Amino acid sequence: MEQGHRAGEADARIGLGMVARRTGDLAAAEEHMRAVRAWFRDSGYVPGTTLALAELGFTAELRGDADAARALHAEGLAAARALGDVRAVALALEGLAGAAAAAGEPGRAAGLRGAARTARASAGAPLPPAERHDVDRIWSVCRSALGPAAADAALARGAAHPTEAEPARGPAVGHAASWPT
Repeated sequence: MEQGHRAGEADARIGLGMVARRTGDLAAAEEHMRAVRAWFRDSGYVPGTTLALAELGFTAELRGDADAARALHAEGLAAARALGDVRAVALALEGLAGAAAAAGEPGRAAGLRGAARTARASAGAPLPPAERHDVDRIWSVCRSALGPAAADAALARGAAHPTEAEPARGPAVGHAASWPT
């Protein structure tokens, strides 16, 4: 029974953390997601850990801490790749795109977004409209910084050659052909 109670608490905290981040309460978002990440790690539930890392990474990005965002998303990418969860890989790549944009690397950000798009396509799991907020926000930064044509070209390069879009620091992204389908 204790396990069921803790799982319910984790689910509630995920929802509260996601809403807090999306409404700009970054301190509350971080508090909830740190608790969730700790519980998932203690219970050995890696899929939950990848989600918590993504949310913490996006929170760090919104706070302007590109290095922390990059580290959190790189950790999530490594966990997602170890699981073979292509959708979690895509989410981590989208997060790394946000970290790159926050670090003033819009070309890299656009390439990472393209690599994430390739990962999602390989899994037959396009990003649902209700979950596009972060990707659309990051894409807006890329297009504003690079201009539409250069942003589209960087996106296309990242989609066609995911390894060339890998983070400046951290684990390699890997070829789309190596992603499970």
